[in-house]
Amino acid sequence: MQAALAILPVIALVALGHLARRFRIIAPENWPGVEQLGFRLLFPAILLTSIYRSELSLGALGPYVLGLSVAFAATGLVAILTRRPLRLRNPRFTSMFQGSMRFNSLLVLAVAANGLGPAALSDLAVAMAFLIPVFNISSIIMLALFPPENDHARLTSSRRQTWRRITTEIARNPLVLGCLAGLVLNVTGVTLPDWVLAPLDWLGQGALAVGLLSVGAGIEIRRLWQSDPAMWIGVAMRLAMCPALFLLIAMMLGLPSDQIASGVLLTAAPAASVGFILARQMGGDADFYADMFTWQTVLSALTLSLWLILVGHSAT
Repeated sequence: MQAALAILPVIALVALGHLARRFRIIAPENWPGVEQLGFRLLFPAILLTSIYRSELSLGALGPYVLGLSVAFAATGLVAILTRRPLRLRNPRFTSMFQGSMRFNSLLVLAVAANGLGPAALSDLAVAMAFLIPVFNISSIIMLALFPPENDHARLTSSRRQTWRRITTEIARNPLVLGCLAGLVLNVTGVTLPDWVLAPLDWLGQGALAVGLLSVGAGIEIRRLWQSDPAMWIGVAMRLAMCPALFLLIAMMLGLPSDQIASGVLLTAAPAASVGFILARQMGGDADFYADMFTWQTVLSALTLSLWLILVGHSAT
């Protein structure tokens, strides 16, 4: 029930973004500027402050982070292997990859705070500090390696040019820069004064809202009801396969019950809205990502609750 209630505000903001565009509260031609605001300012700010405040000492959390990393890596590999059987064009393939790997960190933290307690929040913060930069960099690499088929300049570039472009994209990507800045500040022990942290926190507070509104604005309701095996496979990988893999790995590693619960929450959470903005900016199929993300978010109101109930019963 707590998981379902935490999902409802996310669904509401996605719906509000759709209505705002449909009824021209914000004109369609203005939404690219809204997406740029989230991509270049709001999301980097929340990544920086979240990692800056995290306790990055692995210690006893090594097996926990390892289990999460293996589960996500295996899910990403399955997404890569679906490209040929599903005959996915490059933009749709890169969005499938993003949708299988990303997680809505703010939603995860909200559910953990309501139902799992401060210890789970601390564990999740450490895991996210390592996973978020890796996921953003891997998404950028995939988008650079698999450009749209009509982008002949990128498709015909040499291997050296391709890796130079990947390096350039990573070096100038605001999400990666936000993660790296947070890591540097955390590792070096630099203390940011309140007059610096306050505006960063204010920016971060708007990140989730702007991201979800942008996703909603990109949704066409009629497309959600089309039969699309690729979309449903992406939904299933995120909501069912990834948490099942983590649960199996966690049992093999003998993780404590509280880490199993928080890990299942992280691996069963729907994808993050930032993937839609990155797809839009770098040539992915943003519409496909929006459809997959929306169904993941809606269905996770049920699946998250079921996963947490299952973990709770197995721990007793």
